[in-house]
Amino acid sequence: MSVKHAKNKPFIYGLTGGIGSGKTTATNFFLEKDIKVFDSDLFVKHIWESNLELKKTIKDKYNIDISTISGKKELSNIIFSSISDKAYINSLIHPLVLNGILEFINLNSNEKYLVIDMPLLFEINYEKNVSKTILIYTSKKNQIKRIMKRDNLTKEEALNRINNQMSLKDKKKLADYVIVNNSSMDKYLEKLELLYGGMNDESGEQI
Repeated sequence: MSVKHAKNKPFIYGLTGGIGSGKTTATNFFLEKDIKVFDSDLFVKHIWESNLELKKTIKDKYNIDISTISGKKELSNIIFSSISDKAYINSLIHPLVLNGILEFINLNSNEKYLVIDMPLLFEINYEKNVSKTILIYTSKKNQIKRIMKRDNLTKEEALNRINNQMSLKDKKKLADYVIVNNSSMDKYLEKLELLYGGMNDESGEQI
């Protein structure tokens, strides 16, 4: 599925990062700059909450009620512990997300810039459909600390989630822009401001 189907193709940034890297802060930053953002995580959350057919499929296969907190946690554990189950669940979700992105682009085809916030940007090769890619990078040590605090996980559980994703070091090699988020929030926001100030620059760089 390609963004070329949009009527007047805007300059599209693909925003990505690992769990606990600080991508949500970047998404909120762009929204505050009045740049429209497609938030894949929020869209997926909406799908799980509203798509009755999807709920039934998961119920029939795993005997899980994803309408409950315990059901959501159980499904999350399955995704992060089984490669085959993760692939199956992604096969249900990804086409819905890609359709949502295409609709978002077409609805906002007159915007100068758009941001597609997608954790699996490189994993599904969606970088081919955007103008430039932005990676929010942080150390694994910071990821572990942030995830443990945010999601109330053990170190082992946090590592399992991190290791279940493509490493940030590998993503770093693929991204046009890399924003390193290893220090204070003020420093991080300064780097986002620098990126915003140079948007549409043809040369990628680490900030």
